[in-house]
Amino acid sequence: MEIKPELQQQLGLELKLTPVLLQNIELLQLPILELENLIKDEIETNPLIEIEYEQSEAAEKNESNESVWDFVVDGGNLFVKDDSEVFDPLSIKASPVSLRDRLLKQASLEFEKEDFEVARFIIDNLDRKGFLAVSVEEIARFLSVPVCKVESVRKRILHFDPVGCASLSLIECLKVQAEELGIDDKFLKAIDELELLRKNRKRFLEKTGLTEGELEKFLAVLKHLDPQPGIEVETVRITPDLIVYLENGKPVVKILKTKTFNFRINSSYLRSADTEKLKKYLNEKYQRALNLKKAIEQRNATLKAIAEVVFSHQIEFLKHGESAIKPLSYREIAGRLSIHESTISRAVKDKFVETPFGVYPFKIFFKRSVSGTSVDVIKKAIKEIIESEDKKKPLSDSKIAQLLGKRGIKIARRTVAKYREEMGIPGAFERKER
Repeated sequence: MEIKPELQQQLGLELKLTPVLLQNIELLQLPILELENLIKDEIETNPLIEIEYEQSEAAEKNESNESVWDFVVDGGNLFVKDDSEVFDPLSIKASPVSLRDRLLKQASLEFEKEDFEVARFIIDNLDRKGFLAVSVEEIARFLSVPVCKVESVRKRILHFDPVGCASLSLIECLKVQAEELGIDDKFLKAIDELELLRKNRKRFLEKTGLTEGELEKFLAVLKHLDPQPGIEVETVRITPDLIVYLENGKPVVKILKTKTFNFRINSSYLRSADTEKLKKYLNEKYQRALNLKKAIEQRNATLKAIAEVVFSHQIEFLKHGESAIKPLSYREIAGRLSIHESTISRAVKDKFVETPFGVYPFKIFFKRSVSGTSVDVIKKAIKEIIESEDKKKPLSDSKIAQLLGKRGIKIARRTVAKYREEMGIPGAFERKER
């Protein structure tokens, strides 16, 4: 039997990303400054679009619209109404890069499995200056690992960037930094006697064997060392994409803009089109400008809708600050807005929010629960443990952390202390009945 090839038509549904949809997705994930750069790039390739900067007093008096760009199509022109709040990015102070994230990134490259868990616990228990706030023995007990393992991991973290973090004392911190600089052993030993130098210069010289000339060199070395390595972390300048605050007890969200300019189509090009080819070209550019208008409007509407739901959930943050941030997932917001989780992820990516308590990454408000448990539940468990303790032998924060661990809540001693203080519960010494 001979099989002959033939053509057949079939009707079917197929999902495709159109250029307009792709543009919407791209603009949604752009922070405000990158969005502005994209518009400027479009202006360079689209001869119909022109940009006009305005700094008139009239424009400043009419600042009230919440959109980043308010587009109007009138008489063949596409332009931006200049009546939204002007935001000066230079008014925002530099925001420090997270010391924890910086160290964890290095730890993930340096350690594996159990050693990484020890490193993470150490990093999570550093104070704001970069020093380890708990003892090595306490960490070993909490993680059920040998003290020598904890100390070995800590010694390696000391040489991470910034050098000296996880030190147990100022002397150790300075000595590690001095070692990194490769200074003489004589100077290294002299660092051990810094307290003596502060009290008695002559006795310091006698004990260290340094001459007056060497002392001057030693002091010059000290000027290159950082006694608070956790504070002097690289900073970056950021620009918020939105502002949120409370008004009459309700969260108010506004989309911010960084520049005041008109974005319009030059109608003279349209009038001068005298051939079909040129008319087609100009119509394509005009349609592209309109698509850009709609994409920016969609971006702003989506970003604002997400922010309104997020801060309705995080209203306690707007009242009390960072300690009041509640666990929240992309899935919860996606469910309430009937959009996909990936849309939420794109919308908050690289965005910053100006709040009454400072400028925060938008992502910080999607806080994961601790050990799969909300902060409120953890606080309740801490309170229950303290209420049932022997008042003559009250439990330390470390012991409470261990008891929580048995309940499946893995939490650091420092976090227990933080939650206990937030609830107004005194420490073990103050709770002891005499």
